[in-house]
Amino acid sequence: MSKFIALISAAGLLASCAHEEPAPSPKSERNWEQGLDSDHAPQIAPLGPIETDQFAYDFIRRREREHALVTKATGSDLDEIINASSQVLASALSLPLFKAGVYLGQPRLIDRGCTAAQRVTNSSLRTSGQVEAVLQACAALTSGKSSNDGCGEAQQKLREAYALLAADKAQNAGRAAADAVRTLRDRCPKIGAPLRTPVDPGTRGFLIVWTLHANDAPPVTFLAGEQAPNTAEAINDAFLRGVQAVRPVAHNP
Repeated sequence: MSKFIALISAAGLLASCAHEEPAPSPKSERNWEQGLDSDHAPQIAPLGPIETDQFAYDFIRRREREHALVTKATGSDLDEIINASSQVLASALSLPLFKAGVYLGQPRLIDRGCTAAQRVTNSSLRTSGQVEAVLQACAALTSGKSSNDGCGEAQQKLREAYALLAADKAQNAGRAAADAVRTLRDRCPKIGAPLRTPVDPGTRGFLIVWTLHANDAPPVTFLAGEQAPNTAEAINDAFLRGVQAVRPVAHNP
């Protein structure tokens, strides 16, 4: 996949040279608030869509059709896609990948959604892609709130259960989650059952739903009131919203 992306990037560079497009001004290339030493500045995805975004989307759509989104190989390819994407694509990937991870019970997909969200710095794209909701949900799975009452204890136990699931210890995670839900029922009546979701209560995904719900994650991140996700379609819809959001400032709409 890395060679594939490199070849496409090279092709795009040659094409831009052939058309003799004027180079963007230094002001548009640099964020001067990061200082003069580019080696010390974080790598931020370009704002407007880029050629590799299309190939990345085609890859994800194909993997979804093949029911292969959750494989480790796809996860590695997604890492490269996210690192090479524009901010428009990163914003479009964040929530759909997160929701797919919840629905399929796969923390590795959730992690990719969190990584994509962290790459988005443009405020318009953070809004169009519901990036803040994703970042809140990412935090809810790992840090959450702490308190000494039964609610806080159960919330912590659910986060620990999710950590076990992410470490491929599904049986231990299931036992820890069951204990946490009992604690919620007995000692924390203010936290009821999650809102209706298409995630099967008998799956690992429902453990994630409980963790997000109990730790105050936005309901959209665990598909509350929604149907089973169509990840590729959701990415495309979010991408279109992102293009419209940055059209006034993007160099390559």
